[in-house]
Amino acid sequence: MSDGTDMTPRTGAPRWMKILLVVSLALNLLVIGVAAGFAIKGGPKWRGGPPGGAGAMHRALSEADRAELKQRMIRTFRAEKGGRAAFHQEMEGLVALLRAETFDGAAAEERMARLREMFDGRMASAQGLLVEYWGEMSAADRAAYADRLEAEMQRRKR
Repeated sequence: MSDGTDMTPRTGAPRWMKILLVVSLALNLLVIGVAAGFAIKGGPKWRGGPPGGAGAMHRALSEADRAELKQRMIRTFRAEKGGRAAFHQEMEGLVALLRAETFDGAAAEERMARLREMFDGRMASAQGLLVEYWGEMSAADRAAYADRLEAEMQRRKR
């Protein structure tokens, strides 16, 4: 007799694994895109880190400052619920394009452009938080940060 419960095991991967797979695929595509860009254009015109000194600005922060800014960024990005949903929608669309029998390069470029806009928006938000954080520093702390930033920039020139 049956009691109405279905005892068949669940098939398929759990949701978190599917999301992880999509994120991994996106990162792989990003690496492939960067490699293709290097091959076509001869690499970046900048040396020693991303443009705008973002890496040096991050390394010049103390561990405590980095931890505080990280928490602020997490709170800010979590508050942008629509952005996360839009990102996942774009990624799911990209996955569908990649699985299609015939690859639509133009549609893939459009999706990648929208993803780049999302990344640029996050970068602008992070930079805004950093500027706000500098404004909260004392003059002495800002001067010490400036010294570390300058040293980091000099170290990268070598």
